[in-house]
Amino acid sequence: MRGGAILVLVLALAACATPAPRDAAAPVPEAASSGSDAAAPEVAPEADFGTTPTAALTLAQQAESARQAGDTARAEQRLERALRIAPRDPGLWHQMAALRLDQQRFQQAERLAARSLQMAGDGDRELALRNWRVILEAREAQGDAGGAEEAREAIQRLEADIV
Repeated sequence: MRGGAILVLVLALAACATPAPRDAAAPVPEAASSGSDAAAPEVAPEADFGTTPTAALTLAQQAESARQAGDTARAEQRLERALRIAPRDPGLWHQMAALRLDQQRFQQAERLAARSLQMAGDGDRELALRNWRVILEAREAQGDAGGAEEAREAIQRLEADIV
């Protein structure tokens, strides 16, 4: 009984711990890219990750490698772990949306991309573009012509702002 109480106390204290902020000058591992086509949205670049802990970045890279190798189950597991570590990282939510698109889980892909959009706000146009491309493909796959047109318009607006 006493050992169980100690274990609960240790776990409670560990849950209260927060990772130290990452030094902005510290190198960030490069994320693997799967190309720029809409069928395989790329993993978010390091700028999207802000102060994401290194463990989450490593898991995201492992997930992208697994996704590229066709091992979506392993990619899913790694991304779920990364999201438990950094649940407020919009780049990780985008990466999960892209994985769901690969898995043909279109409703989830759309919902996760929308979550990433909401979390990122107006500050990251590139991430917004990647999210809208996932949403476009998911809506097209579901036969949602009106929703797909809305996504196309959002993409055009974002591309016009970038150019």
